[in-house]
Order: sequence, then structure tokens, then C-alpha cells
Amino acid sequence: MALQDALLEIGSDDEVTVDGESLDVADILRAQPTPDNCGVEVTTCARQSGWCATRARVLRTRTLRVRDGAATAKHLTQLSKRLSPDAPHKVLVVVNPAGGTGRAQKVFERDVAPVFYAANIEADVVVTKAQGDAMERCRVVAAAPQVTYDGVVVVGGDGTLSEVVRGLADGASTLADPEQRLRSIRVAHCPGGTGNACHASVASAGGDVIGSAVDVAYNVARGFSCSMGLVRYEFGERRPPFISFLAMEWGLVADVDLGSEGFRWLGALRTTLAAIWYILRLKRHRATLSWLPCTQPARKGGLFAPSRLPPLGAPLPPPWRTERRDATYQLMMACNVSHVDETTPMAPAAGLDDGAIHLVFTRLRPGFLA
Repeated sequence: MALQDALLEIGSDDEVTVDGESLDVADILRAQPTPDNCGVEVTTCARQSGWCATRARVLRTRTLRVRDGAATAKHLTQLSKRLSPDAPHKVLVVVNPAGGTGRAQKVFERDVAPVFYAANIEADVVVTKAQGDAMERCRVVAAAPQVTYDGVVVVGGDGTLSEVVRGLADGASTLADPEQRLRSIRVAHCPGGTGNACHASVASAGGDVIGSAVDVAYNVARGFSCSMGLVRYEFGERRPPFISFLAMEWGLVADVDLGSEGFRWLGALRTTLAAIWYILRLKRHRATLSWLPCTQPARKGGLFAPSRLPPLGAPLPPPWRTERRDATYQLMMACNVSHVDETTPMAPAAGLDDGAIHLVFTRLRPGFLA
């Protein structure tokens, strides 16, 4: 790459200037001198500007002319690392090539791997071949005496991420302090499936572009993280508890999800077409819905702590509330995060770690839906 006719001026610890153009140091992933030491190669992952450009980050490498390439590269590297004290050194990448329209492998190779290479992050890549592969691998990772990875990066859909989360929880449950182990393993979701609800919820909360795997890879490289609550669903004695990050669906939404499984090749269109079909053939379900109102601030229970829920079928003490006994519903969702896919904020008020479950339902009343 030919040297640009430009000089690099280092100003404050937050920005550098190239020909009068400000460059955020936080966008710099790599800086290294040219072989003749008369320039420096700078790799950035910055948001694009301009009225016709998207806000998603783009990886770009430029060679800039400077007086001392080695000294400039060293200084830029020090400034960049100072802004990322929690940047990972080694991650496990789980790629599900069968998720959604089958584009996860391409997403990793095109959008994620180049960012990790620029940030000098070592990645062990596991490509799943069958259902349960991701869960078993993550179970082993979480149960190990010592944590060998700084995090797990999932390139796939919400189903793959669910396997990863349940595998980590199962593995951690074998240790003396399972919650501490879970907190020590960060998890990132790159969109590679159909819905990508977890990715959409995190991106929405963090101000990133929904659907951009480059944005996710950049956040991983920088070590940015936030807390997300997990939910343990209990079903009495019929089946063991189920760990989830997303939502519990019942009625119409569950019909759409399950009924469109055979049309994954359509991508996100699969759920839209299925929703139209099932709305036209709307089913009615009878149930009794009870809930415990959320206090402020919400009480957060441990994921592995004994259950505080009354047994199913037992009388509910105050302040539990019952919507209506044996009422007719069309759909019901217990949402832990805001989005159920990249375009649908089903529970927009839901926070990532607010300690609450947000109920969304439609109940039939005489003459109309409420």
C-alpha cells in the first residue's frame, strides 16, 4: 500500500488528527510501523459518517506517513490499550452453519474473524455439526477447574445461543460457586440466525446497529460488556427446570415459531408469513394467569438458589395476582429481554438486567381483544 501524503498528529489521549480529520483512538485496533519505518499502518473499526452511509462499523486499514513509524505505532497502541483494560486474549467461537439461512460461516469469516485478527485475539473456532454440540462443548468449558477462555462468541441464532447458555449453566452447576464461574465467562451473540433476539436486545440497549456482526466483534475486541439476567423456568415434577435468556412463548407466538421451522430457508420472512397464516386461523387457549408484581428495585434471586415459587396448583399468597381464572387467550409471552427478533421489540421497556419478567398477552373479552 502506498504511503499517503499525510502527516499524523497526536493530540490528546482520545484522538489523533490526519490532515485535520479527527480519529477516535477507541476505533484503533492495530498500529504497526512500515518496513522502512517511515509510516505506520493503522487498522480502525469506526462508524461511517455521511448522509448516505449506515451507522455500522467498518474495518479499514490505512498507511500513513510519519517521521518515526515505530514510536508512533507504540504510542497509538498504548493509547488504545488504555481504553480497553478488559479486552479478551482468547475466545471460543461457536458457529452454527445450519442456523437461519445458513450464512453464519460467511458472517464469521467476513465480519468477525478480520476484527479479531486486527485486535490480536486468539480464537478457537467450533463449527457445530448436530444439535447439542454447542451445549456439550460449553458444559466442558464451564466445568473445567480453570477458565481457559475470556468469553464465548456465538455466530448463529437464538437456538445456538440457548445451547451455549444452558451448557455453561450446567457445567458451572458442578462447581462450588457456580454463579461466580458464570460471571467470569462473557458471552457475545453475532447475528447468524433467523430472529437474533438476544443480539437485537443488546444492540438496542447499547446504541449499536441491529444486524451488524462487525459492531459485535468490535465490542468483543474492546472488552465492552454488560450484565444480562437469566431466567429459570420451573414446570413442577413433569420436567427439570429450564434456563433461558429470552422468553417463554405460549399460544400464537409459539405456533408461529414451531410452525415455521420447516421454512428456515426463507430467513426472517418465514415468521412473517407464518404469523399471517396463524392470525387468519387464530386459535383460542384457556388458562389461568397469575404473576408476582415487580417491586422497585426488583429482587434478584440466584439462578442456582432454591425456588421461591409456590407449588403449581397451590393457593397463591399476597401480593400474587391472578388475571382471571380459566380465561381465553390468544397469546402470552414472558419476556426477559426487549426484542423477539431483529425488528420486533415485544417488550420495549425490558432492561437487560432489570430483575423482572415482562408479561405480554392478549385476552379475549366479549366483542374485542384486550
